[in-house]
Amino acid sequence: MPNRTGRARHLTLVPDLPTEPRRELEFARAVRDVPADGASGIVQLTLHVELLSYVPTVWRRLRLRSDLLLPELHALIQAAMGWHDEHYRLDSASDTFVPAGLRDGTDAAGDHVRVDAVLARPGDRAYYRFDEARGLSVQVMAVDMDIDDLRPTCLGAENICPGHGADADAVSGRSSTPTVDEINTRLRGAREVRSSETESAAASALVARLFSRSGAVPKPRLLELLPRCELTIESSVDLPVADTAMTKMMWLLRKVGDSGIALAGGRLPPRVVEAVRDELDWGIGWVGDSLFEADHHQATDLREAAKALGLVRVFKGELVRTRVGTALVDDPVGLWHHCAARLPLGKQPHEQDAGTLFLIALAASASRAQRDAMIVEVTGALDWVTGDHGAFEAQKIAHPTVAFLDLIGAHGPLFYLGGGGAESPIWARRFARDALRTSRRL
Repeated sequence: MPNRTGRARHLTLVPDLPTEPRRELEFARAVRDVPADGASGIVQLTLHVELLSYVPTVWRRLRLRSDLLLPELHALIQAAMGWHDEHYRLDSASDTFVPAGLRDGTDAAGDHVRVDAVLARPGDRAYYRFDEARGLSVQVMAVDMDIDDLRPTCLGAENICPGHGADADAVSGRSSTPTVDEINTRLRGAREVRSSETESAAASALVARLFSRSGAVPKPRLLELLPRCELTIESSVDLPVADTAMTKMMWLLRKVGDSGIALAGGRLPPRVVEAVRDELDWGIGWVGDSLFEADHHQATDLREAAKALGLVRVFKGELVRTRVGTALVDDPVGLWHHCAARLPLGKQPHEQDAGTLFLIALAASASRAQRDAMIVEVTGALDWVTGDHGAFEAQKIAHPTVAFLDLIGAHGPLFYLGGGGAESPIWARRFARDALRTSRRL
């Protein structure tokens, strides 16, 4: 229900989730830890692809971008080897990936898994199994961060693949190894233009997780918004923008200082609540004369967000800065990236899923109607919120993320009064996009 400020106050509700161990297993396996340079960081991988148990030795040396998804890697390997229309089964060091439509048992769906989640460092190896007779070893030979051409490229080859009814060279009666130029022609023709789903999943581990967890249920409203998020665009935040967005977080870090703040029953003392009221801009206003934190969600949201982001912690009854918080106290650009990389907030998967949906809506500048329709669609596919009240329930579940976005002003002053993305400041889209691209919450 709304309080006197006009903001909807509510309890954080935990929905009745069905027991789905397979779905959770798929989520745990299909989405890996984000690379150190962010979810969308791209390098070039040099892969040695070799046919197993075959004489003479058949191999291809390929240079590919690391943000390819496993189905795209599969298509390129087939083109390089001269095969087509084969289903794959990829065995990594710890998992087996198959196409989503062919999942059985504990195999993980590979449709939205990036190559660098499986093959990232020199020496990493995986094995393709096409059938009982054929298999391939795929090993990372080199990682190159200096990228001048993202097109797939063959660097070397030896011998013709056995036809098995599918090898173009064998069918034509060819007896010599195909040239690098010939294989490159195949590679350039193998990849179709990426769909918005594929592009977004490759750029954002959070989006990939949504697709992985929601299965094959059609999501047209989500697909309508994703291109507007512009997830392939690198961050270009500057100091004035970051300073504006991070004003309240930097204020709290400075207020905590080196000596910390003694808490009163786990909450901020009245003198600090008074400073929160008087020294910060709260847009739609601050209601009442009480100086108790329990009477003012703004103070609670500020403290809880700083804790969730790893900027402060409670030690012996005092709120103290962490080492990260101390390092970022005077660095608004660094604080911007730190906060974005740790969204969505919330410890439970459904809290993070719901938070991701609000980040997508914000990054796409979706209207309230567009946002709610997309949320109802996706939460229905996720099986934990259904019906006409899905958007309202999702907002309650996403409270940690929504409260933080509201705290820094990303939603604009009318969000809790029924407004949509139109009232958001122009930098809000950029912040939401950075959060989607660089999350380390997975």
